[in-house]
Amino acid sequence: MKRDKNNIIDTAYHDYVFSEKKQLDNVKLYKFENDSGSGEMKVYNLLEGLQLTYNDLNMETVYQDIEPKSGILKIDYCFEGCYEIKVQNRAYAFLGKGDLSIVDLGAALFENSRIPMKKYRGLTVLIDIELAQKTMDKHFPFLNIDIDKIRRRFCRLSAYSKINSKHQINHIINELYKADQKNKVPYLIIKVLELLLLLEMVEAKDIHKITSFSKPVYDATKQCYQDMLKNPLAKYSISQLAKKYAVSESSLKRCFTYVAGNSIGDFKRHLLLEAAADILIEKSELSIKEVADIAGYVNQGKFSAAFKSHFGVTPRQYRHNHS
Repeated sequence: MKRDKNNIIDTAYHDYVFSEKKQLDNVKLYKFENDSGSGEMKVYNLLEGLQLTYNDLNMETVYQDIEPKSGILKIDYCFEGCYEIKVQNRAYAFLGKGDLSIVDLGAALFENSRIPMKKYRGLTVLIDIELAQKTMDKHFPFLNIDIDKIRRRFCRLSAYSKINSKHQINHIINELYKADQKNKVPYLIIKVLELLLLLEMVEAKDIHKITSFSKPVYDATKQCYQDMLKNPLAKYSISQLAKKYAVSESSLKRCFTYVAGNSIGDFKRHLLLEAAADILIEKSELSIKEVADIAGYVNQGKFSAAFKSHFGVTPRQYRHNHS
């Protein structure tokens, strides 16, 4: 059985300029670097027409203005962070934590992409539809996997689609991510084939267009996020935020989760505790109760419990460790 001699990434993104490419045993390392940060992609050649990549990006964008090759199907799963795509109808689409998306690469036209939190960790299955189908027909005819049928099913209404979380699929994704180095490639092959079989069985009601937001909602949410960063101790409700930025509460909450990687409530608590930690060090004359009050906690015990859950030590211990 042939491993993939034709590198799908180099074919699909033939004009993309990587900062470095390096072959390491059975994995090829692609590195990204620009003014916004750096990242890397570990690429495993599985079967002819099938590749698996592990993506770890700590940068604001990897976008380059190239034209991807048609005939490539791309399956993405996000473990951490968020990936934002500006599509051509002036909307913004998102792949967030726990999302699995299927993309018809040649039909996926977009104007830009970025990583709002400068952090994205996930994996990608790249499929050369024609080559992969020949591999399926030759070596796994008993599986009856039809790659183009999968493409048509998921990308009929949109070049981007995602599916509702399914236990069996999430289980396979986690096994792909945690695969042991011993006999790794054969194991990955089995799991990717299993994933393709499950995708063929996904019901139509579980297939959706990838989450997207209009430009006004996106711009308002981004401004809200930036203002919260600048004023971590400000007190407000979600309804007050929605009114201030002239968007509905539901749109603000949904979009914020993708932009920030957390709900507004969780993000607000994170900011308050980080600000409280700074106050503990910078204003040693204040008591723990006074710092708790500033952080919006009427109960010192609840503040101490939340602080310890976040930092691993009590406020008193934190102050002592940094004195």
